[in-house]
Amino acid sequence: MPRMSLGIWMAIFGAIIIGGCSGAVNYSKNDIVNITDFELSPDEAKIAFSAITPVGNFDIWVVDIDGKNLKKLTFQDHSPTNHIAKFFKKHRWRNFFEIDMHYPGWTSDGKVIFCQELTSHNIWGVRTANLLFWTINSDGTEKKPKTEKDKYIETRPFDPINRAEISSQSEKYKIEILLKDKDLLILKDGETSPKRLIQ
Repeated sequence: MPRMSLGIWMAIFGAIIIGGCSGAVNYSKNDIVNITDFELSPDEAKIAFSAITPVGNFDIWVVDIDGKNLKKLTFQDHSPTNHIAKFFKKHRWRNFFEIDMHYPGWTSDGKVIFCQELTSHNIWGVRTANLLFWTINSDGTEKKPKTEKDKYIETRPFDPINRAEISSQSEKYKIEILLKDKDLLILKDGETSPKRLIQ
């Protein structure tokens, strides 16, 4: 592969700094490739989750527990950095960066908390170059760096072994939430077959 010029590298780093959040856009299930993790809100009314986009990166979403009001909270699929990464992956080139949004959770005051990971891909492999933690309102407003005042609420224990199926329970709505086969499912009390949460 030919060596990249200084201008290309400057564009990549500029994209890392300014790339990301975008204006409000209507999204649907078609914009989600695979769901990878989720967390039920403290009031049990919403679910925050991370999902792979068609660009290939991870972004953070939120949806009501009944499957309505699907909203995208981060927009790294719009980032030039990730479009460059997709192009490089397609051609099996190395020496690029990728930005992903992982590990959604909730703070005690009802904000979504998540991790922004910058990874470096080069001839020596893949490594994490930087981690930043953010909070954002569930309506997509006020994205801010996490502070010590932002208390993370864990509603289910992290299980690194049984990752094929992750579950959580809403006692308030009598619903079990399942992450199975890279999709969110819900099982209502008294029913025997789970249904897709996002249609």
